[in-house]
Amino acid sequence: MKGAPAVTAPASMPLIRYRQLNVQQQNALVEDSIRREAMHWRQNPLPEALKVSGLERGIQWERSIIIDLDIDFPGEPRLIGLLLTQDERFIDFEIDTDAAHEVVASVEVWEDVTTAQNTNRRNRGIGAGRGAIAIKVLQSLNG
Repeated sequence: MKGAPAVTAPASMPLIRYRQLNVQQQNALVEDSIRREAMHWRQNPLPEALKVSGLERGIQWERSIIIDLDIDFPGEPRLIGLLLTQDERFIDFEIDTDAAHEVVASVEVWEDVTTAQNTNRRNRGIGAGRGAIAIKVLQSLNG
């Protein structure tokens, strides 16, 4: 950009050199992230509106996992996320609720997005797809 000042690190701040992670390490980080999110929502109560919406649609919460859940993100329905069902189906959801997340105002989105997930365990250059890793986490948690 013409006229923009150059960005430099202060002389007192050494530049940190990061080693690039190999594919297995990258996949391990993704698996850890998915496992942490899944375990958090298995160990803590789900928002009641999400729990009820899932039960009405056949979700067995004790055998399914939350992959992503955003709560009260500005400008969006109050509950937005992705879950992996007991049948290894990926569900994208957007649920508008009351402020306490107990009462469903409307279910904006409840869509099976399994075909859009990368469930291949062997992708050139990236290893396992995020979907394949999520399925692995689900299977390990369900024993």
